[in-house]
Amino acid sequence: MLAGTRNATNGKVFAKDCEKEEGPFFCIGCKKELVLKKGRIKVHHFAHKPPFSCNRGQGETEKHRECKESIYKMLLSMPNVRDVDIEHDLGSAVADVYAVINNVPVAIEVQRSILTVNEITRRTKEYQRLGVHVLWLSLFSTRLVEDRFSPSAWEKWCHATYYGRVYYWVSGLDVIPYHFSDYKLYVEESTWYESGGNERSAGGYYKFSKRYKTPLAGQTVNIAKDFSPKRKAAWNSKTIYIPECSIYLDGQSAWWSK
Repeated sequence: MLAGTRNATNGKVFAKDCEKEEGPFFCIGCKKELVLKKGRIKVHHFAHKPPFSCNRGQGETEKHRECKESIYKMLLSMPNVRDVDIEHDLGSAVADVYAVINNVPVAIEVQRSILTVNEITRRTKEYQRLGVHVLWLSLFSTRLVEDRFSPSAWEKWCHATYYGRVYYWVSGLDVIPYHFSDYKLYVEESTWYESGGNERSAGGYYKFSKRYKTPLAGQTVNIAKDFSPKRKAAWNSKTIYIPECSIYLDGQSAWWSK
């Protein structure tokens, strides 16, 4: 995590602005002691002092922290953005980055591997209750440049929630939306003889894959400039449930249908 509290001020402090001798530092959520991690290469951050059971910061990689810090810094420089905060505590939810963009309260969440679809659904529902629009992001992956792509459960959930697109962070405020189009598998033709001597054959055609998709990239969009709030009604299929929610959606038309 990038923020904590310090007894001397009892207010929020950022790891990048602190020195170890200024401690002790404490978790904003569980109030337990934190260890300040500072180095020349890695993003400065806090970690829980073991043993601990708090979920804050769990599952974050160096790239996750870099993403949060980069978005936070860039939002601070935008004239149409105010009330920018990192790891913003809303009581029942903690947004990775929070900001009011064009007078719209927005929670920007960077997906972590430990977050289940149930937890993402719960948080999204809670943001709806709080009147905050949520933008779920993932870190860009080289998997997306391959023709054959196997979306994870949470990527399928985001794809359904954001009307056929999943957002991947590139740098600063730039994200690339991807649509998962159908992927066809070729069924090899085979020939064999039955016990009675009759020749049989099968295959030699394409079929839609249930597992794989073809990722199609849209235009790169800017979080502070190219998005607007949208209310989405509850929806469900056999495998996906989306609660009524307030999302932050880019204005690009469906590039995959052109």
